[in-house]
Amino acid sequence: MDTRLQQAIATPKILNQASELIRLALRALDDLRQLDESLYERFVASRDAPNDPTTTTASLQKLWDLTFGGLRQLLWFCRSLDADKKGTQPAPQGGDDFDFGDFEPPSSPGVSQADLELGQGDIGDLLQNINEQVDEGDAGRWTKVIDKVSSIEYGLTSQQTEAAERIAVALTSGEISFALGVLDDTQSSASEGVHALVTAVYEAFLPDVNPTTVVPGYLTSLGRALLVRRGVAELASTLAPYNDMLKQDDATQYDLALAAVRGTLHTYVNSVVCRAMRPADRWQMVEFERELASQPMSVARLTTEGLVKYLDSLGSINQREVLVLHDRRTLETMRETLANARQLVDISPRNAAEMLDRAYQAAQRLRGRSPVTDQLLIGLERHAPTSSNAPETVKFLEGLEHILVAFGGG
Repeated sequence: MDTRLQQAIATPKILNQASELIRLALRALDDLRQLDESLYERFVASRDAPNDPTTTTASLQKLWDLTFGGLRQLLWFCRSLDADKKGTQPAPQGGDDFDFGDFEPPSSPGVSQADLELGQGDIGDLLQNINEQVDEGDAGRWTKVIDKVSSIEYGLTSQQTEAAERIAVALTSGEISFALGVLDDTQSSASEGVHALVTAVYEAFLPDVNPTTVVPGYLTSLGRALLVRRGVAELASTLAPYNDMLKQDDATQYDLALAAVRGTLHTYVNSVVCRAMRPADRWQMVEFERELASQPMSVARLTTEGLVKYLDSLGSINQREVLVLHDRRTLETMRETLANARQLVDISPRNAAEMLDRAYQAAQRLRGRSPVTDQLLIGLERHAPTSSNAPETVKFLEGLEHILVAFGGG
């Protein structure tokens, strides 16, 4: 039991319920974290050696049960809290099991990735109207927590049901990779929902405590997407010059360039960025490393070119809903901040410089969005003003405005 909660909650029953909610949430997150390697291994297996459909379905059902077992117990406890508040009885815990239905051999057209895509913003939408707590007693705060918990539980349960149905459709169509993709998306959404439950408790009773200290190492789906986007962009930027060397006629540079490509790719494949990629993309990166490690120069030159083109194709990550929303809000922040700074640059250069710093930090969150804007940001780093000197501030402002236009937010 968190001693901070013991000090913040005086009512024994509420303290016990809050502590049990946190305990079950942390257990659920532990289960969810185990999916990453298991999912990747199953994806590789599905690509290397297609399994018997019945065996594959049973394997995915087992993986589902292991991944979401803790979540099911947590959701049942959430319903019991709401039932206790209303003076009713919760539904039996055994009713929370999900399955993929009766499997039938593929007989329908293949399903598209868009058909299987889970909305990343669903859980977040449930939290948009959460208001700050006012000073009130344990009972009043706990009642509001349960209201939030009930909304989050409903969203998580709905997502679980929908995901099971979509996996069943994918399996019926023989789309094993898509089924694994749905499982990956469901894990990300579920993790965010569980983290929101923890946040609800701590915002109510310990508003000064950062919930991330309760769940160390937690990475949201947005955090993962931003990490991968920037990491892939940096990898592409690093490899591009070596790929150019391998495409030239001067063979004296080939050995040096290929060694650099191999070393850079090996480091990336073993990095946290690669582990954060979706299983299909991660598998492809491992394949590139494996091929380049043993190929003769004539073939490796072509493989390196294919790798660079593949990295360029990963720019589609910008179309993920979680990044579309993030980028839109970030550009709005930049636009508003730069407009205010423009009005103050002659009146108060110091205040304008502070606003420009905020706009610059916002722009940094868009790194990896495109090679053009990344180069503009790198160039702007060398010209960041070191004082509130008006000419320097104006020059920096114009540079940020140019970047905003390049981002498409001007």
